[in-house]
Formats: sequence, C-alpha cells, structure tokens
Amino acid sequence: MHYNALIVHLNIHAGMTNVKNKSKDVITDEEVDRMLTKADTLPTTFFQLRAKATLALLETGKRRSEIAALEKADITSDSQYLYVRFTVVKKRKKNLRSLQRVKKFDKKSKWAGHILAYLEFLANKYPDTKFVFPRGCALFGKGYYLIVPEKRATGQEIWRIVKSLNPDDWPHQHRERRAVKVIRADEQKYGEAKLETVYRVKNVLDLERETTAYNYIRRFETQRAEEEDETIA
Repeated sequence: MHYNALIVHLNIHAGMTNVKNKSKDVITDEEVDRMLTKADTLPTTFFQLRAKATLALLETGKRRSEIAALEKADITSDSQYLYVRFTVVKKRKKNLRSLQRVKKFDKKSKWAGHILAYLEFLANKYPDTKFVFPRGCALFGKGYYLIVPEKRATGQEIWRIVKSLNPDDWPHQHRERRAVKVIRADEQKYGEAKLETVYRVKNVLDLERETTAYNYIRRFETQRAEEEDETIA
C-alpha cells in the first residue's frame, strides 16, 4: 500500500484531521557512535557506563520516563537474550492503567554489553539500590554530584544524560530513530511501507492510536523528500 492509500485509510478509520507536520532530522548511526565515544570522556566510570546504558535503552524507542523508572528486577537474561521489562502508563479518560512491555536485546550485541557492564558496576558501587538509574543531585554547582540510591532518576535526568553527549540531541529523537528502523525494514522487505507498517510502528512504540504511528511515517517521508529536493544534478 502506498502512502496516499495510508492517508485515505487513516482518515476514514481513525478520524485523522489537521495533523501537524513537523519535520526533524533522524539521528544517525554515526551520530550515536560519536555519542558513545563522547561517553568515554565523562569524568567518572559511573557516568561513562551510565551514559552508554542510557543510549542502549533508548534504542528500544521507549520514553525517557519509562527508562528512568526501570528497576534492576526488570532486566533479566537467558543464554541468548537480555530482556528489559518496561512499565507503560496509559491514560483512559480519567483513569491510569499500567501495562508491562518487554523488549529484548541479543546478548552478543554491543547494546546488551553496555547495559550489562553498567549493571555490574552498579551492583558493586551501589548494591542497595533497586533502581537501574538511581537519582543524582548536583551539589554546590557542577563540581559535586551526589547519588541517592533509595530514589529513582527522573525523566529530566535521562534528558540531561543525552544532552551531555550531544547538545543537539534529545531522547525523543531516539524514538523517531526506532520508528524509522521499522519503516526501512518494511521498505527493504516489501519495496515500500504498507498499512501493516503503521501497526508495527504502533506496536514497537506502544502507541495508543494508529494516527500517531502514521505521523512518525509522515515525518520520515517529509524529511526524505526535503533531502531529495535539496539535491540538484
């Protein structure tokens, strides 16, 4: 199914009206690699390993608040995979509903390696914390930093970690990046994005509506079209 057909389907079946189209660059593999390299320049081993684990978990496409809320018990493994269980909070009218979503990493991947290295360090340095990201507090300006093991980090702290590696990046760009990987995989498999691509993006990002998933596809296509327009033979 072509993108025009996707528009028709979503307009009819999901009530999409007046969707704002904000084009933004998708962060590339090369940029992520540079951020991993930048992590090695952070002042302590804890900061270095924490930053790399943060980038690894952002590869899932999860929101910064969901990453910040992770507990050590949420990460398990077997001989082949590393499993990360996220708590996704959905708002239905005036009620909040919590759902569990599990993402998995190949244990041979560099991302699993970064997560495991950080967890090992955390177990030795802060054995009493149950959180993957214990809260950090700056004291007396930027010169001192206190870890509070009994409290979890906030989404804002995840945002600051990303900014420390790349001032032009922010967590949501990695959510866009995850969606683009789904879109490109379908294009490679089918020759184009299909209606099913919308539902795959929706499932991967744990979205409520098909229209939101479609917006990720539309932003990607808009950016690609703008890049093509800029090329003059």
